[in-house]
Order: sequence, then structure tokens, then C-alpha cells
Amino acid sequence: METEHSSLLRPDLENYCPASNLMLNEKIRNLRKAGEKVYHLAFGQSPFPIYEGATKALCQHAGENAYLPVAGIPELRQSICDFHCKTDDLQDLDPEQVVVGPGSKELIYLLLEVFNGDVLLLSPCWTTYKPQCHLTRHNVVVMQTTMEDEWRLTPQLLEETLATNDLHKNKLLILCNPDNPSK
Repeated sequence: METEHSSLLRPDLENYCPASNLMLNEKIRNLRKAGEKVYHLAFGQSPFPIYEGATKALCQHAGENAYLPVAGIPELRQSICDFHCKTDDLQDLDPEQVVVGPGSKELIYLLLEVFNGDVLLLSPCWTTYKPQCHLTRHNVVVMQTTMEDEWRLTPQLLEETLATNDLHKNKLLILCNPDNPSK
């Protein structure tokens, strides 16, 4: 008996489409592959070379292939606390409360997978947050920011959103700084 391809997906994902920035990146990759000259300024990857110290450390540890602690290497988590203590004057940071991962998209997605509640997003915001919420079956409330407020979340907007929506007792607010568009 043949299985229809569409039956492999959850019904709520029938009209799902990938994040627009990733689709644009694929299109640009295909244009370049076809010989087109494209100036790609829209994909958020760093244009800077990898820091030499990081390259050396990666080379030194390239042969290590054991599973790492789930929350990240303890020394790295402590270094993150030390950095924010020094640069942001944040005292009493606990490395046990720090989680390190391969990137923010994956960490946010994993958080959404285990979070029990509704998600609040600003608009405009990074293009993958809403699709991630959809994939993890969360109710999403989008709060429209304005140029007059410099695209920032104001206390009034947050209070209005909380007062006018029937939300779960647990709420997760995803903020990106700087957000898009940024000043």
C-alpha cells in the first residue's frame, strides 16, 4: 500500500513554509552556482574571520570526540559569567544557570519544545521565531512595535497585550537585541 507524502506531516503543518531568510539564502546560493554575481548582504552570518585564539583552541581539541555536558563545558559557562560580570557589571551570575549551545536558533527551539505556555513576540522580529512557535504548537501573540517608539517594547504595549488576550498563566517573551529593523 502506497503512503501519500502529505500523510507523513502533521495536518497543522500543511501550509507551513520555511523561514523567508533561509529561502532567500538558498535562492542566492543557486544564483551564484549558476554563475550570477550576487552581493549578498542579507544573511546574518558574520563577515569577520574567526578569532585566531578560537581557531587554535579548536585545533587543539579536534581529536576530542566524547559527549560534552548537556548544558555546555563548565569552564566556558564560567567564562561567560565572568565576561558579563566584567563588561555588564552583572554580579552573582551562576554558571549552573547558563546553557551553551551551537546557536541561538537551536536553543530557542529547544526551549520552545519544553515550554508550557504562550509566546509573545515583537513585530518586526527575526524571521524564524514565529515558525518555530508554530512547529512547537504554541499560541503566539505578536505585539506590533512602532517607529515612534524606536521599535521598542513599551510598558504600555506589554500591559495592553496582557490585558486584551486570553493567555496561559505561563508566558515567554522572546526579545532580540538589536531587533529588525535596528537603529
